[in-house]
Amino acid sequence: MVHLIQNIKKVECIEAYHLQHSDIIADRGVWLNVFQQFSPISTVGLSSVEISDKIENKQRIFTTKLTMFRTTKLLPGAKKLCFRVTTVTGSRFLIGCADKPYPVIQNEETFPSAAGGKSGVTVTVTLTSLIPMLAILD
Repeated sequence: MVHLIQNIKKVECIEAYHLQHSDIIADRGVWLNVFQQFSPISTVGLSSVEISDKIENKQRIFTTKLTMFRTTKLLPGAKKLCFRVTTVTGSRFLIGCADKPYPVIQNEETFPSAAGGKSGVTVTVTLTSLIPMLAILD
């Protein structure tokens, strides 16, 4: 049976260089090989991931877009971050790896005009790469 509940309940990050000992297994996922300490990212409500693909120069290019709502901006500075997301069913996925290209982080701060409007920061993490979001194999 296929689980269709793919809501993202938890988002964590790690610096990309920590993932250098990971093995990507084609069409399966990623094997982390070594215990990795991911840092939790505080979010408000559930987050979402969208994955699209296209053929460019005879290669499939994937675009993975993670969207989360927070009370503060996510500012990585000079760090190259990768992200682990966990679904409500417990499945875990990795966005990014030790090598380029790295995910790009964009913050959009909202100051609503109405008192009942939603204020905060929408953080969008985008990765355009030859590899999509990978299932973490335990």
